[in-house]
Formats: sequence, C-alpha cells, structure tokens
Amino acid sequence: MGNVTVIGSGHWGIALASVVATNGNNVLVYARREAEARLINTANQSSYFNDIKLNSQIKATTNLEEAINFSDTIVISIPVAQIYDFLSPIVKIYPEKTYLFTSKGLYNGRSMSSLFYEINPNLNLAVLSGPSFAIEVMEEKYTAVVIASDKTEVAKRMQLIFNNKYFRVYTQTDIIGVEICGAIKNVFAIICGMIDGNKMGSNTKNAVITRGISEIQRVIKYMGGKDNTIFGLAGIGDIMLTCNSLESRNYSYGYNYKAGSNLSYNQNGTIEGLNTIKEIYNLATVNHIDMPITIALYNILFGNSSIDIEAPKLMKRDMKGE
Repeated sequence: MGNVTVIGSGHWGIALASVVATNGNNVLVYARREAEARLINTANQSSYFNDIKLNSQIKATTNLEEAINFSDTIVISIPVAQIYDFLSPIVKIYPEKTYLFTSKGLYNGRSMSSLFYEINPNLNLAVLSGPSFAIEVMEEKYTAVVIASDKTEVAKRMQLIFNNKYFRVYTQTDIIGVEICGAIKNVFAIICGMIDGNKMGSNTKNAVITRGISEIQRVIKYMGGKDNTIFGLAGIGDIMLTCNSLESRNYSYGYNYKAGSNLSYNQNGTIEGLNTIKEIYNLATVNHIDMPITIALYNILFGNSSIDIEAPKLMKRDMKGE
C-alpha cells in the first residue's frame, strides 16, 4: 500500500483515483471547490458520478500544499490549458517527485513533457493515454491503456500502481508520440461528430479517420516521436473510441455543432479538441505540415466556413498516391 496524489476532481481524476484506490493505495484528491472536497470526504461521492460510491481510501483536500506533500506520485488530471501555469512552480520546488500527465492536448504547440523537461531535464515524467471513458472505468469495465515515459523504470513504476483486474496497463518509451496521438485524436473526434451529425455516411467518416491517421503521423514525426505509435492504444485505439460515441465530449460537440453557436457549455466537461485545433492549425501552417482535414475543421469552427464548403474542397485536391 502506498500514497498517491491526484490533482483534479473531475471525471478523469476521480476515475483514476478509483483505480489506484482499488489497488490498495491511499489517494488524496486536490479539488478546487470546497463543496466537492466535502462531498468526497463526508459521503464518499463525487458530483460527477452521483450513483457510484467511491472507495473509502479516496479523500480530498482544497489545500494544494497538503496534496503535493501527501505522496511522491502526482497524477495531473486538469485541462491542458491550465497545467503549465499551475504546475511549473510545483516542479521547481519538488523536482524529485514523479509526475503523470493524464489530460490530452498541446500548449503553445508543445507537449507537456517537452515543456517541463525545459524546466528540469531530469524530472520523472510519464503520460497515460488510450481508449478509456471515465464512466466505464468507474463501472470497472475492462479497459486497456498505455503509460509512456522515456525513463523505462518510471513507466514500470506507474504500471504497478495502476494495473489491475479491469484496468490493464501497457508501457512504452515514446512519450512524445503518445502525447501527440492523445491530443490530435480529439480534433478528429469533433470532425467525425460533425460528419455523423450531418448524416454524411460511413464512407466519409472512415475516409476521414484513415487520412487523419496520416496527418497525425506527420505531426508525430515533426515533433520527434515515432510515427508507428499511431498504431497503438494511444493512437488507433483512442481514435476508434472517441470518433464513434456520443460519450466522447469532443464527438458530441461536433455532432451537435451549429454554426455561430457555442455548445461547449452543455457538454459536461472541457472540449479539449477546441483548444487543440487552434494549436495544431498554427503548428501546421507555420511549419508547412500537410494537414488538409485539420485545416478544414479550423475553417469551419473559426473561419466562417461550413462542412458543405470544406468537404467538396477536400475532394477536389490534386490527385496523389496514398
């Protein structure tokens, strides 16, 4: 039995806290809202999973210093846009701890690991990704994920903390590739939601997914990762999940999208793909990375275009080999 800190009391933070607690560990969750911490501590419940009783080994605090000092393993489950500013001062004070990133996205065109290695190249960093809806993890449905770290011993240590009878953890060393896959799959989940919401058919969606894999590979290669990482759990595994289900917030956003409206308020959580599409668009255009589908989505969301305009443009591109 050990101690583990989880930063973030949302869907994914609580789901991962439950996995770790199931394995016999004491878990302290950092919550921003006092009401949420009180609910966890007094009723063993989360406002995100009203009908599920939490493991009694999960406790919560609104005191960040208490949370960080609770353990040597810090699981980060807050939106990517908040992580850098939130965590930078912490890793400078506590460089000896192990930090596991579990949110998916980019910040200023960079992966979390690359940003934090600039602060301290000796940090123990890892990333957890893969096809995993939080509610199904809470219901203990069989799930497989990957934990990546360029330090093999760090990945294996995290594997021991998380792996159990319903939550199978694989390890690998391509932390950059896993981060890029996890970020950009949310972009394609939005696109696929739009395709299904507009009843454009299975041919269209599967063509977009397949060609989208090529776009993701180009970014992985540009960022210094291994392009074959796309064929693992963080890549195709997560794409298959999030591009085909209304349980995915990003897919649901695309499915319900109406030009000129902001649907993010009713999606019950952060739409990470909305931030990521801006990051990837800038990355692609500045560095001349060929990403026509990604650029088409950006034009729809932020360029006063529409799917009826962008789809024919994609089909009329110059012919080429696969």
